[in-house]
Amino acid sequence: MLNKQDKIAIITDSCADVPAELAKEYGIFILPMLINCVDGEYRDGVDIHAEDIYKRLKTELPKTSSPLGEDVIEMFQEIKRQGYNKAVAIILSGGLSGSVNHIRLAAENETDLEIAVFDSKQGSIGIGVIALQAAAYVQEGMGFEALLQEVPRLIKNTKVFFSINTLEYLQKGGRIGKATALAGTVLQIKPILSFDEEGEIYTAAKVRGRKQVASRLLKLVEECMDEKRPYNLVVADGGAPEERESLEMQLKELFPNYKACYRAKIGAALSVYLGSGLLGAGIQFLDE
Repeated sequence: MLNKQDKIAIITDSCADVPAELAKEYGIFILPMLINCVDGEYRDGVDIHAEDIYKRLKTELPKTSSPLGEDVIEMFQEIKRQGYNKAVAIILSGGLSGSVNHIRLAAENETDLEIAVFDSKQGSIGIGVIALQAAAYVQEGMGFEALLQEVPRLIKNTKVFFSINTLEYLQKGGRIGKATALAGTVLQIKPILSFDEEGEIYTAAKVRGRKQVASRLLKLVEECMDEKRPYNLVVADGGAPEERESLEMQLKELFPNYKACYRAKIGAALSVYLGSGLLGAGIQFLDE
């Protein structure tokens, strides 16, 4: 149970795509990633959003970087001002960004706040559902030491799959090779991507054409399913809200015993590499 001395904050970054209303409800602190555009530097989710990126991608290729050091320090200060003495940070996969090491170094220099930093080995709502469940455990009274044991289990037991409309921006951003991107474009191959145990992106499946994406996402989640275990469901989209709503409905019908179903809209930072048209689904088991 929660130690009377403990007040635990949950921290994540804007790539977790935690919906604003849920971040507020669960008291989750969100560090904005930086997005560098031709006309200046912006903070993800603060002064730039996914729709802005979709427009900019027509004429430029923005770059992303870790949260500003001053933003990290200011967040730690704000957490202390609100009376927290401990914090758990769940950050974008180290396979995609140096943010987790950046935040870990800042945490090591913090003397008044005990901070545990975890590499989520995930992106988008894959990070978000880990942060949300951790926050739910805190609200239920879980103490700091127990939470430090539980977060690695949540990381291990979270699996999200996603498909994107074009591989162009992943290729331009250096995440995949030019030949792979060209083949996908010419043949209308839509890869279903996921994260491996090391937090690296890999291709979990391939389909021909957009119409096959949703059914394959559902099949991949089904292959992970174990109805004997309690679970949460997740869905996400980037500029495809109607497809996401349909996918969510089908997911709930197939797996009706979920504890919670979280939905997310892809934010600006990940949209730099993914473009519009992302569709994703996944599952998080809540036991060992």
